[in-house]
Amino acid sequence: MTSSHTKQQRILAVCYGGGHVLMLIPVLKHLKELGHEIHVLGLTTAANPLRKAGFSPMGFQDIIQLEETRAIEHGKRLAAEMHQDNKVNSPEESIAYLGLSYADLEDQLGVAGAEQAFRQKGRQAFLPLNPIRRIFDIINPDVVLTTNSPRAELASIRIAAERGIPSVGVLDLFGLQPHNDIPADFVCVPFKQAVSILVDRGLNPENLIVTGNPNFDWVNEIPLTESRASAWRIHNHVEPTDLLALYAMKPNWDQHEEMIVSSLEHVLQENHSLKVAVRPHPNSDSQIAERVINRLGNVAFLDKNTPLSMSLASCDALITHKSTVSVEAALLGKQVALFHSNHDYPTHGIPLHLFNWGTFSISIAEGIKALSNLKKETSEAQKRRADEVRKAWNCDSQSHIRITNVVLQACEKMNLKEAA
Repeated sequence: MTSSHTKQQRILAVCYGGGHVLMLIPVLKHLKELGHEIHVLGLTTAANPLRKAGFSPMGFQDIIQLEETRAIEHGKRLAAEMHQDNKVNSPEESIAYLGLSYADLEDQLGVAGAEQAFRQKGRQAFLPLNPIRRIFDIINPDVVLTTNSPRAELASIRIAAERGIPSVGVLDLFGLQPHNDIPADFVCVPFKQAVSILVDRGLNPENLIVTGNPNFDWVNEIPLTESRASAWRIHNHVEPTDLLALYAMKPNWDQHEEMIVSSLEHVLQENHSLKVAVRPHPNSDSQIAERVINRLGNVAFLDKNTPLSMSLASCDALITHKSTVSVEAALLGKQVALFHSNHDYPTHGIPLHLFNWGTFSISIAEGIKALSNLKKETSEAQKRRADEVRKAWNCDSQSHIRITNVVLQACEKMNLKEAA
């Protein structure tokens, strides 16, 4: 149960787009419903989802000054190459974000050092401490809520520590790698297997709380979609007895995609009940997917505009790379065939060995074996797997409440410390 006796808190959330902002939106809504004051720094692609959710996010555009000509010049130079109209809030926000971040990098490393770091790492070189200090000066938060991305999210944790403000970090699926360190006072993790990995990286186990990930809770609302799955299969000429695999592609063609398609070409020669829905990445050229369909033949078809939830509900198995879609498929009880360049997938935080829900291939030979072992399953078998995986991932539509409680716990701990 959410604490009801905590006084109203001023909460600053800092997040990028994609799965990061989607993790935090349900938490922020719940905190707002409880009467707390919510401020959000929505970075790059986070602004639009936040506005749709009813928030008014801040950006770097709100803190840049006209006299900061060095930052503005850097911002215009970088935005000319990097701004994407269909993703980022506005050209002005891109100029402010890139310019202030690069100018701060120069302040930290010098002109030559910043140039070298940016050449080597791109935007991953940014750690915009001074811009984040400005945000803190404006908001004066009681607690900071963020996720595990480097750059501004990591900077917000650093500035919170600098000012004695408690911080809560929410870990996404792939936050268990060294470059995604999350040194917050409290860290919310999606499942218990993540705890030992983070402890090995130096985090205090007392600060790690298993909460689940709100971004996956939509799978609990899937029954209506499942009821339309049969019609979707019929529309795409997939028989009830066919084994339908959804192939979720990366944005760009690489060796992993070639490995998947080459494996499929071999398996399709033997398994005539296998059908393949080829789903291009939203940020990719659909012509890449069409070339894949030409290679696979008439058993493959393009799945471009269908909502992902419908495609996952309709398929029997998912074929993909390192992607959150793989976890969503497993939470729906689907078989998953993953392809990557090495066998260290558990270090990315996915407990692959649990519940026999996935295979992991790093070569065409392994891929052929894995795809050949995909079987048509009953709905009962899928439900059993889904129940097991959801239990392990704390996927019960309560993740946002558990994270909210951690945020309020952080505030109470700070209040007790100040009163002592």
